[in-house]
Amino acid sequence: MGTKICRVVPNIYSDDIKKSTEFYVDFLAMELVMDLKWVLTFASRENHYAQITILRNDKQGKLNNDAIFLSIEVDDVDALYEKAKSRHIEITYDIKDEDWGVRRFFVKDPNGVTINLLTHIDR
Repeated sequence: MGTKICRVVPNIYSDDIKKSTEFYVDFLAMELVMDLKWVLTFASRENHYAQITILRNDKQGKLNNDAIFLSIEVDDVDALYEKAKSRHIEITYDIKDEDWGVRRFFVKDPNGVTINLLTHIDR
């Protein structure tokens, strides 16, 4: 029998921990569940297994976060889309119903990471 995977937590390096905290707490309404100042973990208030960890970037210069891509399923993608627009958060892919049954849009977090925000469409 193989190993059981209990959760997957993406890790993102940040050049600005404060902006990252504002993005995940204020914009996505996640809870800060661990704060060691150099590493922060945010969790969904409804599902604590849905987590993201932010680590302070101690290297000089910006890290290339283009290879990091996260998908976050939400219950009301349209409301979050309007919230992103009102907060002038960079939207890199406009909201759209996709053929495979999701409604989604992409934003950039303060670290340049692409976040795919989606909800499943009832068919």
